[in-house]
Amino acid sequence: MERTKERKKLSYQNMFYSAQRIDLLIISICGAGIYVCLETIKYLTDNNQEVSMLIKISGGLFVMGIIINFISQWSGYRANEQDYLMCDATIIAGNKINDDEQKKIDKYDKNSEHYSKWTNRLNISSMGIMFLALILIMVYFFTF
Repeated sequence: MERTKERKKLSYQNMFYSAQRIDLLIISICGAGIYVCLETIKYLTDNNQEVSMLIKISGGLFVMGIIINFISQWSGYRANEQDYLMCDATIIAGNKINDDEQKKIDKYDKNSEHYSKWTNRLNISSMGIMFLALILIMVYFFTF
C-alpha cells in the first residue's frame, strides 16, 4: 500500500513535469524555424525574388511540429491523470479489492496506457517533423 501511495505522489508530480520535458526544445526550435522561414519569405518578397517551396514546406512542418507537440502535452497530462486516479482508487479500495473496484482500477490503468502510447507516438512524430523541417530549411540555405 505504501508503494501505491508513493506512486500516486509521483504520478501527480509527473502531470506537471510532462510540460517541462524535451517538448520545450521542440517548441523552441520550431518557433525559431517559423521565424527564420517568415523572415526569409519577407526578405525574398521585398527583393522581388521567388520564394522557394522548400521554405514554405519547412514553415508548414515547423507549425505542424508545434501543433502535434501541444496535442502530445495534452495526452501526456491525461496519461498521468489516469494513473493518478488508478492509484487513488487502489488506495481507497484498500487490501481487499472487490470486483467493481478492480474494474475501475483496470479501466484507469488501461486508459493511462492508451494515453501514454499516444503521447510517445506524438512526441516521436513532432520530433521527426521538426528534424525534417530543419533538414529542408538547411537544404534551401545550402543550395540557394
